[in-house]
Amino acid sequence: MIALYTAIMEGEVILIAVRESDEPERKGFLREAEIRSLIATLGLNIIYTAHLTLREARSSTLIGKGQVEALQEAVRAYEPDEAIIDASITPRQEKNLEEALGIPISDREAVILSIFFQNARSREAQLQIEKAEAEYLRPRLANREARLSQQRGGVRGAKGEGERKIELERRMIDTRIHQLEREIKASEGVRRTQRGARERSGIFTFALVGYTNAGKSTILNALTGSDVLSEDKLFATLDTTTRSMKLPSGQKVLLSDTVGFISELPAPLVKAFSSTLEEALSAEALIIVADASHPDALGCLRETENTLKELGALDKVRILVINKTDYIYDDISYAALRSSPYRIVETSMKEGKGIEELKKAMMEMTDEAFQDITITSPCSTSLISELYHDGTVREVEYGDGEVTVKARLRKELVGKYLR
Repeated sequence: MIALYTAIMEGEVILIAVRESDEPERKGFLREAEIRSLIATLGLNIIYTAHLTLREARSSTLIGKGQVEALQEAVRAYEPDEAIIDASITPRQEKNLEEALGIPISDREAVILSIFFQNARSREAQLQIEKAEAEYLRPRLANREARLSQQRGGVRGAKGEGERKIELERRMIDTRIHQLEREIKASEGVRRTQRGARERSGIFTFALVGYTNAGKSTILNALTGSDVLSEDKLFATLDTTTRSMKLPSGQKVLLSDTVGFISELPAPLVKAFSSTLEEALSAEALIIVADASHPDALGCLRETENTLKELGALDKVRILVINKTDYIYDDISYAALRSSPYRIVETSMKEGKGIEELKKAMMEMTDEAFQDITITSPCSTSLISELYHDGTVREVEYGDGEVTVKARLRKELVGKYLR
């Protein structure tokens, strides 16, 4: 991967918590709590927090002159390795703030990119992250060390004589972005082929969606007996994971885990994980997982619903899992979650509660799409083979020259066998 700016964060940092002048106090508090969690996920130590109210955004530094001077004093007093600002800043603003403070500065997008960089495990996720980082870095090349702007010597008369190193790096990044786009397109082709095979198989598909760190991967493991990585940190899962499981009815279904949502997720990152989010679009039923222990559980649900609405998949939501009910942070939010227009299931992985009820709710979803049939016909291996392909065979009983098969099929396929 390209050695990118967003991967160099380390050590002790100061946090610049920027709040709009008309922003409600509670929203600002929750936003700061979220950026703190993001920074903690990177293993960084916040040694000082500057709370700034943004009354008018400056094109040069975003924040005001007096606020910059206050930050300069904080840098002199605490000697941090870096500053992190909870906002999106332009390359120009980044450059000016770095010159004023004398230390590197990263914005919210850079923090999330760094977490994605650390947690990407599959080849496809790594390609997507590298492309997003390259696109983030390209307009910021001018902010890098002065050595990049030194003139590069050339052969007399050669094209580009005296071309700056920064221009060469920009060209190299452009070339790499194009290469990554080709590789990602190839990976997406493989994913589409796999998804097409699943759709042709007639197997019912679910997808777990929700805010980051809501417990989706833990629930996937509990339902399927898998050992997918599940950690108590943001964006532990970036790769789509699909596992098969059997419902109490004996029916086989597929369940996918997807990348978590977050407020104000930068557009390039949403685009970078479009193939992952396609799993949510292609699944027949979505299961939203909400974290009852989150200070703004209802806000997280609304953020998830808004993202699904943008993807055109909100109408696929069938079940809302209220997870981590062993610690309910806010009774009002909890009551609002319970009144949501979905099939509600409450779970606590810590207490081992709710998984059987969730399986039952999933079974109810499939019962709407499937039908049990019994077919008796002359012995035919082709009939049995077709039934295995099209559905779930429950029982096969051979008689005198005939066979009786009990199976579960999609309702639209029943006529194929009963006509």
